[in-house]
Amino acid sequence: MLISEEEILDRISEDDKSAFEQIFRLYYTDLSRYCLKYVRDEHVAEELVQEVFINIWDRRHTLSITTSVKAYLFTAVRNRSFNYLKLQIPKEQRKIGVEDVLDLTDGSEEREGNMAIEELYSYVQEAIDALPPKCKVIFNLSRSGGMTYKEIAEELDLSVKTVENQVGHALRKLREQLTPLWDKIMLLILFHFF
Repeated sequence: MLISEEEILDRISEDDKSAFEQIFRLYYTDLSRYCLKYVRDEHVAEELVQEVFINIWDRRHTLSITTSVKAYLFTAVRNRSFNYLKLQIPKEQRKIGVEDVLDLTDGSEEREGNMAIEELYSYVQEAIDALPPKCKVIFNLSRSGGMTYKEIAEELDLSVKTVENQVGHALRKLREQLTPLWDKIMLLILFHFF
């Protein structure tokens, strides 16, 4: 029997393991997939998600969740993923990275931050430009244009399934193109935004 989020949290705070198991079973798989997008290692993703749940159980008496349980869990997993990624960069590389990757030696952090963002954008844009023409149009309408698959299908006189397939194809191609640059992209993101 499903119970409301508020009841689940109340029951967890009262040491109810069945309520805790319910949210674990409900969200574990989706959270692991979500985490995998960041850490790119299935075992690490599963461990990080388990750590989030362990942390919730450990803090159950004092835990205060002001959003939905789902939003809280996804935010916690994202944060834990970023922390994990930061720790994967060797200490000496972290030290060098701030100066060498973003070249922040002259103190103009805003200008350099903008350069880092532009560099990230150029990597992604080059990968998008390399897509086949039809695929590129559909992908841009979906991502940049903010159109739904149904709207794109109607606009281009295609089936929704064709649009889905083309967006899936685009994402696979982008992943292939950007994977070799993953370390550099993560360094830029970590040093600029954290």
